[in-house]
Amino acid sequence: MKKHLAVLAATAVLGVTSAFAANPFSDVTPQDWAYQAVAQLAAQGVVNGYPDGTFKGQNNITRYEMAQMVAKALVRQDRVDAEQNAIINRLANEFSAELNNLGVRVATLENKVGNFKFTGDARLRYTGTEDARKSKFDYRGRVNFEATVNDNTKAVVRLMGSKEFGEKGNPDTAIDRVYVQHNFGKYATVAAGRQDLTVGNGLAFDGGTFEGVVATAGKDKLNASVAYGYLQSGTYGKLELGKATRAENSQVTVYQLNTMPTEKLAVKGFYADAHEKNVHNAYGASLDLKLGNKVWAGGEYVKTETQGANGEAWTAGLGYGNYNMAKQGTWSVKGQYYNIKKDAPVIDSALGLATKGNKGVYATAKYAVAKNVGLAATATIDTKDQANKAQAESYRAELNYKF
Repeated sequence: MKKHLAVLAATAVLGVTSAFAANPFSDVTPQDWAYQAVAQLAAQGVVNGYPDGTFKGQNNITRYEMAQMVAKALVRQDRVDAEQNAIINRLANEFSAELNNLGVRVATLENKVGNFKFTGDARLRYTGTEDARKSKFDYRGRVNFEATVNDNTKAVVRLMGSKEFGEKGNPDTAIDRVYVQHNFGKYATVAAGRQDLTVGNGLAFDGGTFEGVVATAGKDKLNASVAYGYLQSGTYGKLELGKATRAENSQVTVYQLNTMPTEKLAVKGFYADAHEKNVHNAYGASLDLKLGNKVWAGGEYVKTETQGANGEAWTAGLGYGNYNMAKQGTWSVKGQYYNIKKDAPVIDSALGLATKGNKGVYATAKYAVAKNVGLAATATIDTKDQANKAQAESYRAELNYKF
């Protein structure tokens, strides 16, 4: 879209009527068909020109420039009618990522529509193994309710229901997320309650359930966090006397540092301090490298502090593609080699099909079949135990929906 057309549309949406506004741009003359609209929006501070004093109205408008206009429109929402307000809301949703980059909180839009929004997802999944008796087909649905308490605080509650096809009874339902998040200025956030937690890059604990407090300070290029509370999901959370048990109520403090020295490189490190007897502390580091726009390379290493070589796990891999579930037709593939020793601190891992004590290749492929509809396939390949004895392979296919 040309800038002149975008300005005319913005004038209609915002209801700007400054009839005698002066035009500040040297390349927009009174004879220009969009002169009045450009002058009006410039006078209101909705559009800006270039440093050389030009507007360049014949150029195509970028998403960033459009987002700047939407940001100005959000400020004026209390001065427009219901129809114009609805248009501004739709534009804010479309350009939410650019608005966030501009520092415009999406909560600003939410406040205008009742301090409340909901999002959700649904999943159909088939998980299989070489032993067909262990295969299953299940479904899951989740609805996330988010309320803006004030400019710096939000409350989140998520309802989840899931069931394996063919099982008796109704789906298992639960409120699996309940937390409050407060922002202390631009650089510090504290969240308390039942929430997601990712440790490192996900080899040890990937978005698993955590009950406690998470404090984060910093920005995307450099930030640090401390999480204190209880792990509530996954297995092998307690490594008591070498025996694997479930992770529920394992109390830990997790210290993390994330940095992006360049736009193409991300480095993370963590240390997990366990507070229970016979539960081992752990540490780890990960690296992600983008080679061009579609190539990824990376790896992660985690280890218990006292278990020696048997407490190690690592993965390294390559990926290609630009999968984005919101963009139809995008896709990606990834292959990772993994080696997870029997006492490694792998609890609720991103490598969900990999079994402790094994090593092999973990392959994934994703494709956006429609906007917000994604198909994903995962399989283990050449799986062996630590003695190089072949083990059963696993595979999974799932169809995901977001709304």
